[in-house]
Amino acid sequence: MSASAHSHESGESMSVAIERDERTLVVKVSGEIDLVTSPQLEQELTRVLEERPEVLVLDITRVTFLSSAGLAVLVSTNQHAGERTRFRVAADDAVTLRPIQLMGLDSEFPVYPSMKEAVAA
Repeated sequence: MSASAHSHESGESMSVAIERDERTLVVKVSGEIDLVTSPQLEQELTRVLEERPEVLVLDITRVTFLSSAGLAVLVSTNQHAGERTRFRVAADDAVTLRPIQLMGLDSEFPVYPSMKEAVAA
C-alpha cells in the first residue's frame, strides 16, 4: 500500500493521512474527533468516497477523543459509502471502540482491532 503525502492538520487537535492501493483506501486519523474537527473529517471522507474505492477503511486507532459528532461522521460515511464501497473501521480501545459499541454502531458497519485486519478482511 502506498502512502500519500496528502495530510491535513487542524491545529494540534487532529491529523488525517491517506494510503491507497488498487482496491483499498485507508484514512488514518490521529488526535481528537470533536465538534470542531468532525466537519473537516467528514469533508475528507466525502472527498475520498468520490474516488469510489472498493473498500474504505477508517483507522481511528490513534484517536485520543471521539465525540458524538465524530460518531455521527461514522454513520454518515457508512451511509454515503452505500452499496459500492465497503466501509470498515479500525478501533481498538476504550476511547474509540467503547462509544461505537455503546451506540450499537458495530452492528451498522464492521469494526476491526487494527488497520491491517480491516484491510485484510
